[in-house]
Amino acid sequence: MFKILMILLITNIYLYQINKLKIELDNIYKSFPYITKEIKQDQDEFLKSISDCKDDNNCIINSYKARIKELSTSLENSKTYPKELIEHIKIIQENSTDCYKRKCTVDCEEISINNFWQNFFRYKDIKIKPKIVDTKPYSSQEVKDTLKYCWDLGLDRKVYKDIGRDNIYGVDNDVSYSFYEVDKNGELYFASKIKGKKYIKKHKNITIGDVVLDNKNYLALLGEIGNILFIEKDFCNHPIKNKNLLDVIKKSNRIKISTDFHELTQRIFTINYKERDYFLVYKIYYYNAYPTYEIYIHSIANIVSNAYYLYTRAYPYTFTELKSLHCEINLKKEKE
Repeated sequence: MFKILMILLITNIYLYQINKLKIELDNIYKSFPYITKEIKQDQDEFLKSISDCKDDNNCIINSYKARIKELSTSLENSKTYPKELIEHIKIIQENSTDCYKRKCTVDCEEISINNFWQNFFRYKDIKIKPKIVDTKPYSSQEVKDTLKYCWDLGLDRKVYKDIGRDNIYGVDNDVSYSFYEVDKNGELYFASKIKGKKYIKKHKNITIGDVVLDNKNYLALLGEIGNILFIEKDFCNHPIKNKNLLDVIKKSNRIKISTDFHELTQRIFTINYKERDYFLVYKIYYYNAYPTYEIYIHSIANIVSNAYYLYTRAYPYTFTELKSLHCEINLKKEKE
C-alpha cells in the first residue's frame, strides 16, 4: 500500500511540474509581439515531439525546459524589434502572394550572415540596437550630450563624397569631400535659377546610432536621407583643434562616410546578428498600385569602403546588400 502511495505521489509531483511548465511555455508563446509562421511551426513541431517521450516524465520535463529557454531568448530579442518593423513583417506573412530572396555575389560575409532569414523570423540570434538619438534637432541637448566635442564640427551639414575615376583599388588618392550648396529655397545651387547667396544644406533633424566597425565603437550619424557619418566614439571625448569638417574627414581616419547610400533614416536600423553589426532597411515599393514589401541587410564595412564602391560602379548589379527579401503583397494601395 505504501509503495502504491509513493508512486501516486511521485506521479502527481511530475504532473504538477509538467503542468506548470506547460503554462509557462504557453505564456511565453502568447507574449510575442507577433507570432510568425516560423514560431508557430516550431511550436507545433515541439508539441508533436513530446509524444516521443511517451511515459518518460524526465524526458518531457527536460524537453519543456529546453524549449522554454529557447523561446524565452527569442521573446527577449523580439522586444527589440520596432513596432513599424513588426507591422512590416506581419503584412509580409499574412498578405504575400509571392516572395523571392536575393544575395550578393562578392565579399558577402556568407559565414556570418548564413541562415539569416530563418533566424530573422524566429527572432533568433538577432537584436535590433536602440537609437541613441531618434530624430532630434542638432541644437538639442540630447545631440550635444551624445556628440560631446564633435558637436562643434557642425555635423548637421550634408557632406558629399566623390570617388574619382582615377582612384586605384580604393585608396584615397582621388577622393574629395564637399558640402551640398543650395539657394535660399533649399534647391541645389548648381541647378538653381536664383544666383544669389549660397547656403550649405543642413539636416533638419539628426538620428544617432551605435555601431561596431572594424572592432571599434562608432557613432553613426544620419540626417533625414543620404550618406551616413561614422565617428569613433573616443574621438569625441577630447577637444578637437581642427574644426574644419571636410579637412578632418579627409585627413583623419577617425571619421568615415558612406558612399552613395540613400535610404530613409526612419527605416534604417542597426542590428546585431551573431555578435556582428549590420544595417537593416525595410521598404515599400509600389508598382501599378500594388506594393512590394522589402527588407535589406547591408554590410556596414562595404558601405564605407571606397574599394567596394568602385567595384559596384564597375559592376552595376553588385550591391552592398548581403541579403534581401522581396514580397509582393495583395493589398492594393488606397487612393489618396
